[in-house]
Amino acid sequence: MSAIDVLCIGDLDVDLFVSVPEIPGFDQKVAGFNHGQKAGGMAANCAVAVSRLGLRSRLISAVGADPAGGFAQECLKHDGVDLDFLAWRGDAPTFMCIVLLSPAGEKSLIRLETDAYLPRVSDLVPEAFEDVRHVHVTYGSPELSLAALRMAIERGMSTSMDLEPPDIARNPSLLRTVLPLVDTLFLNREAYDAVRGVLGESLEPDRLRPAGEIVVTLGAEGCRRLTAAGSDFVPGFAIDSVDTTGAGDCFAGAYLVAGLSGIAGDERLRFANAAAALSTRRMGAQAGMPIRGELDDFLASRRTSRSDKHGFEVKGAARA
Repeated sequence: MSAIDVLCIGDLDVDLFVSVPEIPGFDQKVAGFNHGQKAGGMAANCAVAVSRLGLRSRLISAVGADPAGGFAQECLKHDGVDLDFLAWRGDAPTFMCIVLLSPAGEKSLIRLETDAYLPRVSDLVPEAFEDVRHVHVTYGSPELSLAALRMAIERGMSTSMDLEPPDIARNPSLLRTVLPLVDTLFLNREAYDAVRGVLGESLEPDRLRPAGEIVVTLGAEGCRRLTAAGSDFVPGFAIDSVDTTGAGDCFAGAYLVAGLSGIAGDERLRFANAAAALSTRRMGAQAGMPIRGELDDFLASRRTSRSDKHGFEVKGAARA
């Protein structure tokens, strides 16, 4: 069996895209346009990003025995993602999301969770972890994340986790147990504030594994990396966005590729910012994700300023 650079554990889904002039409120109605279905899911998107950028990825997820599940698998196979340990849920439909897109490319999501939403702890067979360098998880099932991270650490692997605000609410108390098992924590500004509410204090890198890092994505503004040594901000790239769905997942995958490829410091953040920006050029979480040569060419053609104007403050961390 060939070595796997990144094992992604979490959700695979099919997204239904609908463009709307504005997001409707309660008891309101707007006209929308159906753009059809596209493969998605946080863990699946990260796996695709890793594969397109030149490293090998494997996905442990769940899928229903329905046309949507077959469609999603074909998309992932096309991108070279290893699906040998996919869990089948023959009695459940594949997990889906409804994505409402504004004219500016911003999104609102409705998750239609099923019994095929996530793999189970029992699906984490030891064989799936063989010859793996890094394990990346989501927090959709805190118990699943905890089990996967423990298996990774027992085998001497580095770890990362992508944390979203809706998932934090699933089991906030278990988060205190999970964080010390994470080397790299990815989250956006909203999730960073939500974790602070759970912990009762500012989220700091010392909550993670020794030498752990927190990477806060700031959308088009860029990102900030927090370590025990301080804080570094790297601005994003201006680009005409069509759809921001999956941009954060692409960022995480690209950041992991950069780290596993020996790219260090601000250049790793810049690499991930560029990949995330390029991923927004087409509709669908995976459609616009770049391949390595495309990303390298884009970076070579762009230069960014290190001005820090977004106003994101982190208590206890040095400013860049």
